[in-house]
Amino acid sequence: MDSRINSFPRCSPCITDGLWYVDPQTGELIKALASEPPIYNDDFTQMTIKLREGIYWSDGIQFTADDVVFTIKNIMSNPGFKDSASYKQYVKNIYKTDDFTVVVELTKPYPRFHDFLTSLSFGTTWMQPKHIWEKIEDPLSYNFYPPVSLTPYVLDSYDTQGYWFLYKKRDDWQRTSVGQLYGEPKPKYIIFVGYPEVDRKVMAQSRHELDIIFDLTPEGWEVLRKRNEYSVVWYKDFPWAWMDDTNARYIGFNNEKYPFNLKDVRWALTLAINMEEIVQNVYNGITRVTPLPTCPTSYYMDVYYKPLESWLESFTLNDGFKPYDTNIAERIKNYAIQQGYIVSGEPEDIWGIGWWKYDPTEAEKLLLKNGFSKDKNGKWHLPNGETWKISILAPSGVEPDSTRLGFSVADQWRKFGIEVNVETGESGIFSTRRTIGDFDVISAWGNMLGALGKPDLWSRLQHYHSQFYTPSGKATTGYNDIRWKAPEEADKLIDEMASLSPDDPELVELTKEFFKIVVDEMPLIPIAINKKFNANDNYYWTNYPSADNPYMAPVSWWGEAKFMYPRLEPTGRK
Repeated sequence: MDSRINSFPRCSPCITDGLWYVDPQTGELIKALASEPPIYNDDFTQMTIKLREGIYWSDGIQFTADDVVFTIKNIMSNPGFKDSASYKQYVKNIYKTDDFTVVVELTKPYPRFHDFLTSLSFGTTWMQPKHIWEKIEDPLSYNFYPPVSLTPYVLDSYDTQGYWFLYKKRDDWQRTSVGQLYGEPKPKYIIFVGYPEVDRKVMAQSRHELDIIFDLTPEGWEVLRKRNEYSVVWYKDFPWAWMDDTNARYIGFNNEKYPFNLKDVRWALTLAINMEEIVQNVYNGITRVTPLPTCPTSYYMDVYYKPLESWLESFTLNDGFKPYDTNIAERIKNYAIQQGYIVSGEPEDIWGIGWWKYDPTEAEKLLLKNGFSKDKNGKWHLPNGETWKISILAPSGVEPDSTRLGFSVADQWRKFGIEVNVETGESGIFSTRRTIGDFDVISAWGNMLGALGKPDLWSRLQHYHSQFYTPSGKATTGYNDIRWKAPEEADKLIDEMASLSPDDPELVELTKEFFKIVVDEMPLIPIAINKKFNANDNYYWTNYPSADNPYMAPVSWWGEAKFMYPRLEPTGRK
């Protein structure tokens, strides 16, 4: 019996493995190739890695400290590899003290060095087999084929056009981290198949030919749930989709450009957005809104969102106006019920704790205060009398939710009286313009709003320190594509976070204070979490992760997916 997945296997979770993983669903650190968490000395200038024993590459060679040392040295020696520059910046020396112990001496105190070796979704340093890669003269051109696996599966065959990849379970699956942690994976074969069209995915799962669908649409689910009684999604009722992805979507301002360099203008544009209409028109009610500049995962809801709710309720703008709206989740629930859907669970847990009020009157006050004017036709003009025109940059194709968000916000601002144009760019153009700050406003995802699956967000927030500020026209070296010049108090918080151990509870408190500054400044408008609308067929297999059984993130193409296969249970159906 095999498992068929609609997905593209990037750094395939079926063959690659790393030292540690963080499950964003639980916040749990999974010790995979490492047998213990990272071990630092007192001043964080040295990190020790203890490896799990009894792990073997699929060609029969044992995985040891030699592979870890070689992998990092190989990456450092070849600048084209991911994190090569970071390793050269922080690694003074790396060596083994025995076959299962690696010591990394650091160039300076860095209590988060292990982040480079920890996977969240699909990004980490995947281990390289020394006995193969040491023979390669040009590592950057080497395609690592046939691949040697560290997981319970090996590549069996594949389509040369990239349409499908078939993996077969190893006879010695016990000699892997997955086997040691969770036991035998149940599927003998796993095939990743490309289905670009939603209707083809739906038809395939309706015939029980596709066990896991990646990226279903609400419309596709409406058809699928009527055709296949065995198909299930994350929630058994509306809104169905898993909403704990590691990224969230936002509307970002180029804070260098007038008038977006004015806080009142940024807040006016925020209050001119009707989030209920956004949720309905862009997301079909299937999302979780975010008033804070981080991803509203279930885990972060407990760590950051709910603890800050009372502060949000009391927060005021400079004129004393309280912009926070606590009732949006309840209204989204009522909208869903009016559409005939059943809703289970607490609205706040599903759709978020709240967002900002839709208040064009307050938005108008803020603009008038700053010299803007409105003509008899309701159109806004800049203080110099020119018609106010805004251009929103949005991606085309690759991120449809961000594209729809850009157009929906444009409609909202037009209704408010601003002349708005939406520019769409394919992935390369969009990324380049985003990186160099070539936009007025951008509809994007990630960056400050990315989640790390753990309370410590310093490695992401550090990019907003004023020392890393890069003016428009030059590529950012970090995440600050919105060109926000952080105030001095934000810099101080980032500096203080840097000096703390990642497990220090004070980090959470400092991060909350940082979030308060960002809320007050509103350099970008956090909108909603990225959803992952996946459907699983219970006809051949059961016990997929779900809201009722959230043992891990339900994303079949992430590195952590390999930990799901031992937990699946065959039904015996033929």
